[in-house]
Amino acid sequence: MNKSIHSNSMATILVMAAAVSMLSTSLPVHTCALEPSINGGITISYPGSIDVAVAVASARSDGLLPPARSEAIPNDVRKQQILADLRRLQARLNKAREQIPADSAAPFSVVLVGPGLWSHFHMTTGGVLANYHTDGPLVGKVVVLTHATALRAMLTGSLSIERATELGLIAYSGVDASSIQRTFEISL
Repeated sequence: MNKSIHSNSMATILVMAAAVSMLSTSLPVHTCALEPSINGGITISYPGSIDVAVAVASARSDGLLPPARSEAIPNDVRKQQILADLRRLQARLNKAREQIPADSAAPFSVVLVGPGLWSHFHMTTGGVLANYHTDGPLVGKVVVLTHATALRAMLTGSLSIERATELGLIAYSGVDASSIQRTFEISL
C-alpha cells in the first residue's frame, strides 16, 4: 500500500474520531444512570439537582427519609420500582385533575435526581398522559426536581408535599412554576 494513501486514510480516520468525540461532549445529553451509556452512567445534572441531592442526604441523616440501601440492587429492578412510583404519581395527578385549575394544566417534566430519569406529563381533559424514561426536559416547560426516595415518601404519605418543599426535597424550575407546584400540592 502506498504510504501517502495510508497516511491520508489514517489522518481522515483521526479527524472523524475527533469530530465525533467533540460532538458527543458538546451536545446536551440527558441519559439515565439506570441504563448503560457511552458516558459510563454518569448523568448530566440539571440546574437545582445538586440542591435536591444535598437535601436528600440531609433528610436521610435526620431520619426523615430512609437511609440509602447498602445492598446492590440490579438497575433493571430499581428502574421498575421507580417506574411504578411514577405511574402512581400519574394516577394521583389524574385523580386530582378535576380540582386542578385550568391554568395549571400545562405540560411539565419530572427529573428524579440521582439516576437522572426524566418523565413528561401532559394534563388533558381525557386524563393525564405520561411518557416515562424520556430524554431530557420538555423545552420551555416547567421542570419538577425530586428524588426517587422523596417521591416514594410523598406517595406513601410518610412525607407531606409541604414538608418536602420546605426541606428542598422537591423543587420547581421554569417560568411560572407556581401553577405546577399547586398541581403537586393538590395531588400529593
